[in-house]
Amino acid sequence: MSMDLAVWSDGEILLQNVLPESSAWVSYQEELAYEKESWQVLVMPGSETPEVEVLQKFPKASKVYYVTLEPISAGPEGYEFLEKVIRSLAKSCGGVWVDPYGVAYFYNEGSFE
Repeated sequence: MSMDLAVWSDGEILLQNVLPESSAWVSYQEELAYEKESWQVLVMPGSETPEVEVLQKFPKASKVYYVTLEPISAGPEGYEFLEKVIRSLAKSCGGVWVDPYGVAYFYNEGSFE
């Protein structure tokens, strides 16, 4: 199992320019991975259209990036890094991040606790 979140922007994000510890990410085709011994964070672009809840919060949403933490039992270090990634991406593009329940937040909103 994993923790799956998303970031919506109004265009492409140059991931290598905004991801925390950018030199530590490994590229696997369209997916970027930050790998630790017992957990990993994955970032990959998607092509879906935004849900109504996303558009209500951020009407310009047009591009999605999926961010996944594996496994869901990663522990505090993994979740802290996931939060850094999500907030960095959302802040860099002025977009929103979406929690597992479909609620959209700006980079400085929402809780990871």
